[in-house]
Amino acid sequence: MFAVTPRMTDDFGLLRLVDELVNPWDLRTPMMYRDGTLANLSGRLGDSEIQNTDKEFRIRLDLRHYSPEEVKITSDNKKITIKAKHEEKQDNHGYVSREMIRTYALPDDVDPKSVTSVMNTQGTLNIKVAKKPLEAPKEIAIPVEFKK
Repeated sequence: MFAVTPRMTDDFGLLRLVDELVNPWDLRTPMMYRDGTLANLSGRLGDSEIQNTDKEFRIRLDLRHYSPEEVKITSDNKKITIKAKHEEKQDNHGYVSREMIRTYALPDDVDPKSVTSVMNTQGTLNIKVAKKPLEAPKEIAIPVEFKK
């Protein structure tokens, strides 16, 4: 005798072993490729990380399938929008086209004019936005009125 483990595949061609009721689109659940290797999609394509420190607001985004020319970044002082798109290209399995859009709300204490971005050779996009300088309390002279 042998046990039968129910399995599901998704549109990405990934095979998921199902030991309990799971959502097949929950990308935090470990998945198994058809060749038996495990994949955890939370650290894969499109993954992003946000850091909000005292000095700056940072975004790190995995865009390994896009070239810098295929990435557009815009800001309206309240949010940053990243759009990446490439037309149909041939790969090992046929043809593929990709497009993604991510929008991040900016904290109120950042300077929206200070946005910078750098994309490295591994396809990681890093965006930095400096915080507004803290203003020291200004001393204001209050005139003294003299009444008789």
